[in-house]
Amino acid sequence: MTVTQHLFNTAPDSVIVNRIQRAFPSDELRERARATNLIQRERKLDVVALFYTLSLGFAAGSDRSIQTFLERYVEMGDCDKLAYSTFYGWFGPGFVALLREILDDAIENLDTGRTDLSGRLERFRDVLIVDATVISLYQDAKDVYALDDDRAGAKLHLTESLSTGLPTRFQTTDANTHERSQLPTGEWVAGALILFDLGYYDFWLFDRIDANDGRFVSRVKENANFEIVEELRTWRGNSISLEGQSLQAVLDDLQRQEIDVRLTLSFDRKRGSGVSTTRTFRLVGVRNEVNDEYHLYLTNLDKDDYSAPDIAQLYRVRWEIELLFKELKSRFALDEINTTDPYIIEALIIMSAISLLLSRVIVDELRKLDAKQQDSVDDAAASSSHLPQRRCSHAVERHAHLVQLYVMLDLGYELPDLDELLLWSSRDPNPHRPRLREQVESGEFW
Repeated sequence: MTVTQHLFNTAPDSVIVNRIQRAFPSDELRERARATNLIQRERKLDVVALFYTLSLGFAAGSDRSIQTFLERYVEMGDCDKLAYSTFYGWFGPGFVALLREILDDAIENLDTGRTDLSGRLERFRDVLIVDATVISLYQDAKDVYALDDDRAGAKLHLTESLSTGLPTRFQTTDANTHERSQLPTGEWVAGALILFDLGYYDFWLFDRIDANDGRFVSRVKENANFEIVEELRTWRGNSISLEGQSLQAVLDDLQRQEIDVRLTLSFDRKRGSGVSTTRTFRLVGVRNEVNDEYHLYLTNLDKDDYSAPDIAQLYRVRWEIELLFKELKSRFALDEINTTDPYIIEALIIMSAISLLLSRVIVDELRKLDAKQQDSVDDAAASSSHLPQRRCSHAVERHAHLVQLYVMLDLGYELPDLDELLLWSSRDPNPHRPRLREQVESGEFW
């Protein structure tokens, strides 16, 4: 029996489909929808069909419009032929709340099988990479998502776990919201290494991480000037003494390959209180041979555990979150939000994140399958070199429509009548609007 014949009867058994359904059980999806009162208000809503239409539809093809999602919903769910206005109306605050709940639960509970950190990273409970990116929107959305006077944009604030490859925090605001305001401090940092770019450059934040037994590495602003209180590495010969100096006063005269000093930071004890305090942290620098300038980092990591080059090497892993943003935008349509409705904007941003998590679930299962086929004695992590994560997500993108079909058939949905489906999707939603030829033939000239 061919694959096509299988599909039109019952989908072949698939470990991928089974894993997807374990990660996002249909019973739980329906229960969550009932809890948000969506089912009672929207009798035609099939939340399972809609969830998989959006989560896998985001990865399938280049057209992520509401009209395309509607057609896939009808196609996969074999639902009554809905009017566009009905489908559009589902994207309200209740549905956004449901998606947010599904995302938060997935962030907390999904397991990708990646947990071990090794080498320079094995001392940490986890490495958490913090960053934000701006999502360009239509200009008419600037009343809710302002970027400046003429442009609109949303900002996605994300924290990625290096051990799992998954987001641990996912928050959206307007593009003008500063990154620092969206990063809470607390016990969640204990035992972890936090990596920042300059958008989070805040002495108070560094102090709070240190107070909660976390570790951090941050780049230093170019014009930063600190009082150096101690050198942590001695140099032979006629080297410049740094103790008691300000950083900017000596930086241009240094020729050494590394800087490793302790310095004093001054900041408000509580934000906005006006009552200042001081803390001592470590500053390291590694000379860049290309431009003959230092890359400077602030950290609370101990010198005995990590040298200056170690700190620079640790910071390089921050590039992982840039790759994650690139994947969200190129693979999961984060930069293709073609609407001005704030609820639809929020729903589509959340769905892009859910699609990413769903892709990670599939990747994990593919690696297990690959390891089994290779008769590997190790777990699926040994297969990561054969199945790079982003190549896998590209494969998911290319075949997402087929994955959705398998899932829906496995859940007991039936394929719709093809003739009726094509006829329904071809009908003009505005049949009374005069066409150009009709205007030419009989309309008035104006």
